[in-house]
Amino acid sequence: MRSIIYKLIKNKYFNTTLIVSLIYLIYLYLMKIYPFGENTILKCDLYQQYVNFFCYFREALINHKSLMVSWNLGLANNFFTTFSYYLASPLNLLVIFFDPTNMDIFVEILTLIKIILIANSAVFYLSKSYNHKKNDVIMFGLIYAYSSYVICYSFHIMWLDCLYMLPITLFFIDKYINNNDGKIYPLIICLSYSIWTNYYIGFIVAFFSGIYFISKYFISNKIKEKNTLKKFIKKLSIFLFAILIAFGISMITFIPTLKQLKENMSTANTKLLDINYDKIRLFSNVIFNNYVYMFTQKSCMMFSSTLIIVLIPMYYLNKKILLREKIIYSAIIVFMLMPIISPFLNKLWHGFTTPNCFNFRYSFALIFVTIIMAFREYQNIKYSRKFDYIISFLIFIVLTTIEVILKKLGYLESDGYNVSTSSIILSAIMYLVIFIVLYLMENIKKDKLKKSFQILLFIIIIIDLLIGAKSGQNNNDKYFKRESFTQYDLIMEKVLSKLERPEFERIIFEPDIYGSNMSMKYGYSNIGFFTSARNRNTIKSMYNLGYNIQRETELWITSFSGTFFNYDLAGVRFYITKNKFEDNEIYGFKFIESYDGYNIYENKNYFNIGYYLANNINLDNKNQFEIQNEFLDNLIYKNNKKEYFEKIEDSDVLTCNKKIVYNESGNEHIVEYKIHSKEDTSIYVCSDNNLQIYINENAKFKDYANIWSFETGIKQIKHLKPNEDFEFKLTTKSDLDTIFVYSSNNSNIQEIIENKDNYKLNNVQISSDGLLGTTDFKEDGYLTFTINYDKGWKAYIDGNQVETDAIAGSFLGVKVDKGIHEIKINYEPDGYRVGFIITIICSIIVMLNYMYSLLLSRIHICLKKN
Repeated sequence: MRSIIYKLIKNKYFNTTLIVSLIYLIYLYLMKIYPFGENTILKCDLYQQYVNFFCYFREALINHKSLMVSWNLGLANNFFTTFSYYLASPLNLLVIFFDPTNMDIFVEILTLIKIILIANSAVFYLSKSYNHKKNDVIMFGLIYAYSSYVICYSFHIMWLDCLYMLPITLFFIDKYINNNDGKIYPLIICLSYSIWTNYYIGFIVAFFSGIYFISKYFISNKIKEKNTLKKFIKKLSIFLFAILIAFGISMITFIPTLKQLKENMSTANTKLLDINYDKIRLFSNVIFNNYVYMFTQKSCMMFSSTLIIVLIPMYYLNKKILLREKIIYSAIIVFMLMPIISPFLNKLWHGFTTPNCFNFRYSFALIFVTIIMAFREYQNIKYSRKFDYIISFLIFIVLTTIEVILKKLGYLESDGYNVSTSSIILSAIMYLVIFIVLYLMENIKKDKLKKSFQILLFIIIIIDLLIGAKSGQNNNDKYFKRESFTQYDLIMEKVLSKLERPEFERIIFEPDIYGSNMSMKYGYSNIGFFTSARNRNTIKSMYNLGYNIQRETELWITSFSGTFFNYDLAGVRFYITKNKFEDNEIYGFKFIESYDGYNIYENKNYFNIGYYLANNINLDNKNQFEIQNEFLDNLIYKNNKKEYFEKIEDSDVLTCNKKIVYNESGNEHIVEYKIHSKEDTSIYVCSDNNLQIYINENAKFKDYANIWSFETGIKQIKHLKPNEDFEFKLTTKSDLDTIFVYSSNNSNIQEIIENKDNYKLNNVQISSDGLLGTTDFKEDGYLTFTINYDKGWKAYIDGNQVETDAIAGSFLGVKVDKGIHEIKINYEPDGYRVGFIITIICSIIVMLNYMYSLLLSRIHICLKKN
């Protein structure tokens, strides 16, 4: 037992794990994260998206929900691409041990596990590739694990797998370069694992691997061998084939994802050079340990530790290190910094697309290159002269002086990128301490004293990393409190008990604007969702119908918009809000009860999952209200073309006195409306341009039609009962022709909605990835589902496969003849089968390579014996 404990104490990986865990616990304590405070590890997208996906993934594993399509993701959406981007890491299988109420704890533990793997993988690589047996290599593992990239991007938890796979991949590249045994399969496995866990960052690992292979080949002594070029071309060809096979193994997820996301890829700005002084200004700061989180959106994060800043200049002056190594690594760094001024190269690193945020997602590889260089200097530091230390110190003084001047000129105190004077001073002090301790450690001859300084350096590095971690949270999206994650448990349990079919009886839950994916946690369905793996065309089409979307990149759709008919059309049955609605504020919604501080309203008009539509909807040259008019016209067999939504000036259900004033000083239009309702009506506004509505001089919208706003699409201004007077004012700097103010004839709409219930999908049976039902239409038409259209849906009428249609570009539809028919639909992601076949073929190739390598080794052993 003692020998086992002794071996553990001596084991560098065990010690790395202990120290990483200690730093993590200290960080949790500093940030008041559970169990040391009321906060969770959840922030930003981790709260808004990922943790809810984890909850659904657990349900899929335990209760056999579909990984192909989710009834809980908006209006039943492709979930496979969401799985591929967010959940494919094998480590996520640990989620089965945590229930949804403790999912934040799972994320906290999972983050620690990945950071431990990141640190140990760096220790493994540096120890093996550079034959370094001492435990001081642990410092560099810690530096990689708690670099600015990990600290600032750890909430993108699915990226972290590729960070621990990078050093392991590089080790097998080194092994492949130096050995002639034909073993390429370990490299293929590493690359395919990286691409599988997150294809986006996995591509970066593969791309950097190619750069590293070429670089290390020419750094190694292989270039001194005979027939160098021939051997290099052979090795390179096999290496490129390995990358191709690695991608091939991942095709089961990659092809369906590519088909889903091809419209999301940004191809704007492919200039070779585009010097942006803002990016250069931001970059001037991220090399120090006083970076702030706000830099992460635009800057190439490259800080890992102040020790690296001390060692890099000395690396270039160390005569023990080969000149060609210095030149090649310098070329790599220059190439990796060029995207700061080259949009084309930035696209190259990001799979030929432009990120919509976090512009330099590859910078973890840049950090690792600097760590390798610093480690090489540390290995050979006994060959460094006093002159080398002086030069390193002077370079730091120059860089710090530049930073201070930029701050003095105000360049580091704008747009939220505030770098305080105290943080600059602290960085300088930390540099001096590390510099002095390192110098003394290498110039003291007594072993005991030398070891004391090594321990001191370890402690200082840990403090340095904690300072970086703390400053990396300045101006950051704040961690959500535990109560934020669990506060809706009781109300959701109450409402879900009222649902007969949670797959299509949808809920709008108003309290949390960041809760677009909360339906994934609680197991209900809604309109909204927020995922990078979305179908952009579907979201655009939803906007045409008046739904609220994020208009910059069609990144999300929310539930809080549209006419009451939008809610009906999407099958919304319940609306939950802490606010008390005015009497019949949303037409058709009736107050049911209050529970746990929330008000529950039920919609009597919600649509069945499948309903009749006479014709598909023509979107050409129509605004959102006119498209809804056409929907209503086609909901029953015979329609008398009544009016449903009309321009407020031409409405039959109200009188409107409209006055327009142009304010020249403010360069805006002011439109005053005086309304008298004749019948039950609702007033709505819709525009692509910014505007504001004032009721009794109180602004109604926070920021209507801003491209990142939650206030877009059709928005209700007021519901009016018969003989009600109402005044409001509209202001805008846009052309009035781009703003649509409409009223609804609620009785006419109600009449249509009540009649459509006779023409719906009957005897509905829901499965995990499809449904079955029957129709009995009196005329030919479209069976329209309250499901988003996707090419992955397959439809069968009476057992025969038929074409599906995109109704109004948004909803799944199937053309059905009159009479009684059995209808079946099921979902399989577009491209899944092709991807599956390619994955199987490439996996077989890897197995054959393994068997070939095994055979070669056996033959080699036999030859040795003989």
